[in-house]
Amino acid sequence: MLRAQAGEVASEQVASLLIRSDLVALVDGEAGAASIEPLVVHRGDATFLAVFTAADKVPAELGTGRTAVVIPARTLVGGAADGVGIVVNPGAPDAMEIPPTALAALRDLLAPPSTRYFVREQVIEGKLVPVSVFRRRMDAEGPVDERLLDVDSWTEDKFRTVEKAIRFPLEADIEEISVEAAQEVFEMVARRTYTPLRRR
Repeated sequence: MLRAQAGEVASEQVASLLIRSDLVALVDGEAGAASIEPLVVHRGDATFLAVFTAADKVPAELGTGRTAVVIPARTLVGGAADGVGIVVNPGAPDAMEIPPTALAALRDLLAPPSTRYFVREQVIEGKLVPVSVFRRRMDAEGPVDERLLDVDSWTEDKFRTVEKAIRFPLEADIEEISVEAAQEVFEMVARRTYTPLRRR
């Protein structure tokens, strides 16, 4: 983070690394509540959740009467209110602020896609090619799982193939793929020509 302050590393790069780690947050009193409300600090008109990269980074004046709780950074980012940023290691030389706008962008990146795609592949003439495509999309009532019949034609996933794959991925015979890889399969369906996927 010191390198980010010096301009040697973009703060966005540091933020993306932090997202993959656990952070220490401070809560009033004892921990253990179902919902955690981390300490909030203010600078001018801006509001920030105060978090730390380690418990020994917590200043004594902030730690008094509070409990340090280790929380995945993804959870903190996903639960932060609109208009709130994060300040990492406040009061320390390596302190870094992630403003609300940057935090909102990170939250968008972490959000699961509205539609997830899955593929079943089979070896045909010595090549592993797609043979079935499934998707999970969201509507007002929750997830809807479907299987591709033909170009732009979907039917209900009656055997709950997607549900089983999400719950038991190691036992599944389908694999989740990116939107780009799904588009590649759609193009194969339209051409009626199937080749190994170039993207996952």
